[in-house]
Amino acid sequence: MAALRQYWLILLVWALVSLALVIQSWTQITTLSGWDPDDQLRMVQLRDFLGGQSWFDTMQYRMNSPEGAPMHWSRLIELPLALLVMALKPLCGQHVAEMFAGASVPLMLLGAIAYMLGKIATRLSNAEAGFIAVVLTLFSPALLMQLRPMRIDHHGWQIFCGVLALSTMFWPDKRRGGLVLGLSLAVWLHISLEGAPLTAAFFLLLGWRWIIEKANGRRLTWAILAFAGSSILLFLGTQRDLLGVHCDAISPPHIAAIILAAAIMVPAIAASPDHRRFRLAASLVAGAAAVSAIFLIAPACAGGAFGGLDPLVREYWYVNVSEGLPIWDQSLRTALVLIATSFCGIAALLMVRSKSSLGVNKDILIAGFFLVYAALLSLFVFRTVSVAAAFSIPLIAVWINQLFQQYRRSKLPANRVGLVALMLLLLVPGHLLAQLYSTGERAFGPAPKLTSVTAEANSKKCEAVPSVSALNALPNGHFVAPFDMGPTILLTTPHQVLASSHHRNASAMHDHIEIFRSVPNKARDIVTKRGITYIATCPSEAEMQLYARKNPGGLWDRLSRGDAPAWLEPLPDMGEGIKVWRVR
Repeated sequence: MAALRQYWLILLVWALVSLALVIQSWTQITTLSGWDPDDQLRMVQLRDFLGGQSWFDTMQYRMNSPEGAPMHWSRLIELPLALLVMALKPLCGQHVAEMFAGASVPLMLLGAIAYMLGKIATRLSNAEAGFIAVVLTLFSPALLMQLRPMRIDHHGWQIFCGVLALSTMFWPDKRRGGLVLGLSLAVWLHISLEGAPLTAAFFLLLGWRWIIEKANGRRLTWAILAFAGSSILLFLGTQRDLLGVHCDAISPPHIAAIILAAAIMVPAIAASPDHRRFRLAASLVAGAAAVSAIFLIAPACAGGAFGGLDPLVREYWYVNVSEGLPIWDQSLRTALVLIATSFCGIAALLMVRSKSSLGVNKDILIAGFFLVYAALLSLFVFRTVSVAAAFSIPLIAVWINQLFQQYRRSKLPANRVGLVALMLLLLVPGHLLAQLYSTGERAFGPAPKLTSVTAEANSKKCEAVPSVSALNALPNGHFVAPFDMGPTILLTTPHQVLASSHHRNASAMHDHIEIFRSVPNKARDIVTKRGITYIATCPSEAEMQLYARKNPGGLWDRLSRGDAPAWLEPLPDMGEGIKVWRVR
């Protein structure tokens, strides 16, 4: 009965947090705008899919027309959204069905992740630690930013797959644990190759455990078989171009690498060699074969998913995408808030001591390995900070539970006050650091840059759905607009756009940049070639300020100073300060 009451309490806390998040996100829900251009374009892709576009065809045909913009996104992300919209549309209409689907899917993922992290903490300590882990999850800024209503892009699913994979490492049934681990890692990589480094970490640890003790090969064998089989099925079941080589998604080189590694490792484990050096040799050969397969078939992928990116697109777009940059390229406030949980998790790993059994201590070391690995990775690629935060939570929960037991035993008021302060810090480290940073900035920092703050606020207002929807008043046409405005135009109007911040559309992205940065005559040649009807901008948008700064005398620099060439007809401002020109 106690366990049942705890489940009901967890459900109640999740429901209250979900309600608060819905209220906080109500504007994003009612406008279907989500939190960034990826959420908006995902909604556009969902509508296209429900409108009859093939499961195997992920092209965005209203971008880079008439060819369309190739997208590397997986349809798997759209499947639960599509099922909910189809079920609810007859009852409440398209718009409300999309609102409900976009709000509920991330919240259901949040609940599932909280439950799994609670189970891990329970395994490491007890039920009280499990409940603390649930609370930590539901109040973690690094997780909530990817799991709030209308955050319908792939990031929440990546966290889900990572946490599911971690949870299987503690399942006593090695066959079942290995099968689910392999499946979760295959789905993670199919959703996004961003999961490759952590996928490698899971197989690295399982392989090392097998090298040390051959009896550990059972879980590894089933994980390899499930990973290889699921990867092949997902590839065949979702890809239209089965021979196309891509560095940003699972394609033939990756499938070849997976099959080669499995073909070496599974027989080696089955042979059960007695000497560690043979097991080490088999693991090294399998790893070398996998890496060689990728680089021999697709040498361009040696530079990563963006290795073959157009140099101009890299210079003007990619190096300015903050989530793909290391921690030292982030704002100090953002970095402190989001990495706080990871560093608290590492502190917990150092402080937690289990006296119950050797098995529990081994579990803590396993959780600690993945936490440290993910935390180090997040220093170099900041978008992985949410997975690192998730991996931190079970260890922090165990430490808080141990601190609470010390608090109950302590008789000294000073000790009890210190323990309470430490527990509060561990519960909401990001929030407390944010408050301390803001207080210090007000007390000792320089005066706030009101101009840049105002410009950013104006840009967000200008690019918002209610503002961009004013473009519906124009006859249907083909727009060049800032990359981040492109998905909003597709979401709210019938217009087409040349490009957005989605890298497979590299040729159109190149021309988009050239139009804004080139002298008017050269820009006009590209506009004519591309059949552009309108140019629309939000002047305070960071992308536009970059063109003006780097290319004086370029088209945007002249337009921003009111010096439009004769081939552009200025139109009245639309929405919240959108500047529009019609191509004559």
